[in-house]
Formats: sequence, structure tokens, C-alpha cells
Amino acid sequence: MTRSLDLPLQRELAPLRWSRFHVLGCCSIYFEEASLKHLRKGPFSVLLLILVATVMLTGCMPRGAMTNPGWTVVAAEGDVVYAALATGQVVALDAANQGAELWTYPKAQAQASGGLGSLFTKRTTETTDKVLDAVYGIPALTDSLVLVASYNHNLYAFDRASGQVKWGPFSAGEAIIGGATVRDDVAYFGSSDHHVYAVDVNTGEPVWDQPFETGHWVWGAPAVDDERVYFGSMDRHVYAVDRKTGEQVWKQAVGGSVPGTVTLSDGLLFVGGVDKKVHALDKTNGQERWSLDLGHWVWGEALVVDDTVYVSALDGRVFALDVADGSPRWPEPTALGATVRAGPALLNESLIVGTELGTLYKIDTKSGEKTLFFTAEGAVLSTPAIVGEMVYVGAA
Repeated sequence: MTRSLDLPLQRELAPLRWSRFHVLGCCSIYFEEASLKHLRKGPFSVLLLILVATVMLTGCMPRGAMTNPGWTVVAAEGDVVYAALATGQVVALDAANQGAELWTYPKAQAQASGGLGSLFTKRTTETTDKVLDAVYGIPALTDSLVLVASYNHNLYAFDRASGQVKWGPFSAGEAIIGGATVRDDVAYFGSSDHHVYAVDVNTGEPVWDQPFETGHWVWGAPAVDDERVYFGSMDRHVYAVDRKTGEQVWKQAVGGSVPGTVTLSDGLLFVGGVDKKVHALDKTNGQERWSLDLGHWVWGEALVVDDTVYVSALDGRVFALDVADGSPRWPEPTALGATVRAGPALLNESLIVGTELGTLYKIDTKSGEKTLFFTAEGAVLSTPAIVGEMVYVGAA
């Protein structure tokens, strides 16, 4: 694992950049000497957001500087993009208006400077709100909230319309590395205190009598269905617990620590780990259906499309595997030539995958053929958000 992926991550700050690309038919357009060719036949447009760590959107650092720079992680719904920046700020941007700021947390307030000068000038002061510490997990969206988990042990609930903190924050015992997963108004998330929590998103109160305890850190966001919560731990096990009570249903050993999010699809859990394997487990009892050695650590979340599971290894190779038995679907893995931390996203019939070098690729889901899509100014360490034909990417 490269040094730049160690926690906390150290990243230089660079300006925020917003770019919009209209691609029509077979035309190509260019931005900073990067060629963006059409993604498929027929007219459509792609809005590509590159969010890079910034001192502050308004030009000054918010009150209470963060201790650990994080990643820039994004979620999107409709025309609004929600992002936690590597500076510890949380922002909402209007995708329909060239990324115009809708709100920022924390925000500056203009106040009179006092005395005669106050008649003509104002000075900017900060609220008592402080920036979050490092954020590594993608924000979770509900109908009214943006949930952001931080390295400072806290889960924050922001109003989607205003950015105001609605409750809490809810505090875990140690750092929260992964994001939260929400189902039926309950947020489920793990912590470096070895526990998994269930919190009512309406009140910020715990749902279980006590958090579920594992043998080590829990860094990935859980997968959740109607009955259970599934997650991996750095103790080399995958767990299933009752969604209502938090009691253990089963526990399955795998060959190595599980730093990432597990994927649930059609009764199977797909789990990657530092044992260099991807495992397919039966969700009912945890029994392994198959596993495959990918030759390097697997941290990013797997993506299942129909009968194929797509998964990346940390050495930059992307695999397409048969869901039923793990057999390869491509003649060979697609090598991107740089570290791939996050899992792929799906845009039409292409995967969108980012690398630590800032390169963003689209990969044909059928053939594995790759095309350089964009090159950002910072590392792409989280999965892009895609809404329709729009691609949103955070670069740390």
C-alpha cells in the first residue's frame, strides 16, 4: 500500500474546479489538453465535476482548522451535488447552474465592524461551527438529510435544503472511516472503536440497546436488507446482525482484514480484503460460494451488473467476474497503471474508475476496453457519483 493511502492522508490544497462538457454525436472537445471523446452514440451531455481540496469557497479558512486532511467525497441526487471536501467543509452545489454554491458548512457571516466605519464597511466573522475532521466515506442521503461521518468520531446530520445541523452530532468511541448506510430511517455505520452503530436519522438516538462489537476496526459502510446488516471487520471476519436488535446472526472468517464496503446482490455478499481475494458469501449463513485471488489487496466496493461482478485491486487492475462462480468475463483484467482505491461506478454500458494519479477511465463492461476519460489535479480515491448522464468526481 502506498504511503499516500495511509491515514490520515496528507494532501496539498488546490483550487476548486468546475467543468461542464457538452458532447454531441461523434464530436470531441478539450479541456486543459485532455481529450474527452463521446461516450456512446447519439447526442447527450456529461457534466463532470472535479471537486478538489480548497482553502474555502469564500477564500478564507473556517474556524477550527481540521487535524487530518481527508478525501473529497461526493453524493448527488437530481441537480444537487453534496460533497465533503478534504478541508473538512461540507457543501451543496447546484449542478444546473454551473456548480453555484447552495450552502456551505461552516459558513461565514457578515457583521458590522463597529464604530463609524460600520456605516460603510462590514467584516466577515465565523460562526462557532467548526470544520469536520477528515472525511473518507461518501455522504448518505435521505429525503431531508445529508449524513456525513468524520474522523473526529462524529456522525453529522445536515438539512439538505439549508445545511443546518439537525441533531447531534452522534459520537462513536473512535474515528469513523466509512460512510453510513440508511434504510427505513435508520443509519448503520462502523467505527475504529470496533463497533457498528444503528442511529435513528430523525432523532439522532441509538436504535439498538448497545452497538455491536467486533474484534477490530470497521471501516466500510454496511450492506443492509430487510432483516440484516452485513459488514466486514479488520479482524478478518464478515458479520451479519439482526437489523432490529443488533444481535449476531452469523460470523464468517475470511483470509484477511476487510477494510472496505461489502456488496449485497441477489443473495450473495461480495467481500474484498487484504488477503488479495474477492469472496462470494451466501447471505443466509455466510458460507463461501467461491473466492478468487486477484494478486493484490482489494479495498474498493464491488459493483454487480446483471450476472457480472466488477471489482478493482489496489495495483490498478479491474476485473469482470461471473457472479455464479467467479470465472473471468474478460480475456484479461484491465490494467490502469496506477493505484485504484475505490470501486467502479456505472455509466450506461461503461464503468467509470478513478486512480490515485487523478486519471479517470471509462471501461467497456463487455470487453474491458479502457479509454482515458479525464485527468484531475488530485487523486481520485472515492467512487464517482452518477446521476443520469452526469458524472461527479471528488479529487483529494
